[in-house]
Amino acid sequence: MNDKITRYDRYRYTMLWLAEHFFASNKKVKKLRKKLSASLSEKIPEELGGLGGNGENHIPVPVIEGMDVEEFIKNYRKKSQPVVLKNAASSWPLYKKWTPEFFAEQYPEDPVILFDGAIESRESPKEKETKTVSLSDFVEAMNNGGKDYARFLPLLDQHPELLKDFDVDWLMSAANKGAKGVKHQLFMGGAGTSTSMHCAIGSNLFVQVHGRKQWWIYSNKNAPLLEPLVDRSVFFRSKASGEKPEGNFKKADGWTVILEPGDVLYNPPFFWHQARNIDTNIGVGFRWFSLASILKVSPAQLLMTLTASNPSVRETKKLEGNFAKVYADLLKIKKE
Repeated sequence: MNDKITRYDRYRYTMLWLAEHFFASNKKVKKLRKKLSASLSEKIPEELGGLGGNGENHIPVPVIEGMDVEEFIKNYRKKSQPVVLKNAASSWPLYKKWTPEFFAEQYPEDPVILFDGAIESRESPKEKETKTVSLSDFVEAMNNGGKDYARFLPLLDQHPELLKDFDVDWLMSAANKGAKGVKHQLFMGGAGTSTSMHCAIGSNLFVQVHGRKQWWIYSNKNAPLLEPLVDRSVFFRSKASGEKPEGNFKKADGWTVILEPGDVLYNPPFFWHQARNIDTNIGVGFRWFSLASILKVSPAQLLMTLTASNPSVRETKKLEGNFAKVYADLLKIKKE
């Protein structure tokens, strides 16, 4: 995948992004960042654009058959490149065991924090109120056609017996040596539900458990074309959409893939992504933090994460890894 934006131009954009992060009230910096984004987009020839039109800049995510950890580490993790490890989890107990009904029966009263992070709501993400329901009520509503999507559920960390259904040793061997802050986040939703464009500091091995899910992934080198929202959040978000690219984002490069049950997708730190569930869906994000990988991709975004205040890293830690609560609080703060 070609670098359509030069290193120097990415540096210029990043400096303005940092300045807006630290001096959010400075409208001049915001205008300069927006102007530079448009200017960099104009530099890219039309023949190198077309994302979403004929799809020439959306290429398939590379695929490794099976569980070749050494190949994954050498050719993908160390190079910060997304990849699918095909059927890597198809022999794990969760492959046949985990369904929405399984979770509803085993943990019916567990709370599910629901917030609106859908692709369709990216222009006005505050339309729906954040709410909390029981897991059994959520599954019942989902099976009856409900459009809520449960994201970032800390169910596995709260019920560690579920980790017996994983090959934890394999996951840890695939993660960086010395990986810190390992978290397991459950995602569950009906057909058509989605999550809008975002990225964050953690590395992610996403295990597709039930149903199919389509991903769109973009290197952080495309940040000037994604035009990130700047609100001092620990999450980075954008109004761009791979499904319906508009404006400067039409010139971006991206990968796409449809994950099937048993597949494992690697998404590097700070790589932008959005997803849509094709069927009723369950997936698990195995996330960890590796300073080497983070610095390789974006020292600037590391700095913005560490100095976030919406909420701060310290406040996030107090929530014990419940990223659904973190994200819900973010939207609540923004709404107020």
